[in-house]
Amino acid sequence: MQIWWSRLGLIIALLGLFTAMAPSRAITAEKEENKKKSAAGGFEMNSKDPIHITADWMEVDQKKYVITYKGRVVMVQAEMTMRSETLTAYYDPEMKRMSQIVAEGKVNTTQGDRVATGEKAVFDDKAKTVTLTGNPVMRQGNSQVSGTRVIYYMEQDRAVAEGDGKVRVQMTIFPEELLKKTKGDSAAGDQK
Repeated sequence: MQIWWSRLGLIIALLGLFTAMAPSRAITAEKEENKKKSAAGGFEMNSKDPIHITADWMEVDQKKYVITYKGRVVMVQAEMTMRSETLTAYYDPEMKRMSQIVAEGKVNTTQGDRVATGEKAVFDDKAKTVTLTGNPVMRQGNSQVSGTRVIYYMEQDRAVAEGDGKVRVQMTIFPEELLKKTKGDSAAGDQK
């Protein structure tokens, strides 16, 4: 019985259910703040909001600290939704949190007005990056960037797109949208 409970505890930890089920006022306020950040910022995962994952199949490898999901995978955390064919989550037992999440096959991630697509996405918690490969495209509003690899640096809210000699980086910018966003950010800063 004791072994079963410890395994159950590991599975719950691996699934990312680190927060209490009943939200307090502080958590609700924090979620509102995260919602504002996700509308302005980029794709990011956090260790506070629960991660909800659905799939056709799941395997937990307790010795390797890995969970693999396959078939119509949908992962939701706060304002971010990611869809893919497979998702592999790597758990760091020392840090007691996910160290890396790898989504493969028709990856589509949305958060606020940002959309990222590609064949593979790697969320690296230590490096605080999201790396898209396999015809990656990142969009914000109508503006978009593509290349052979797009790396998003979460803490810096910046992206780097790379070509490979055959495929060049392409970007489409809608100046009116950028101007509106800049004016909106200035107005929000003035109200503080």
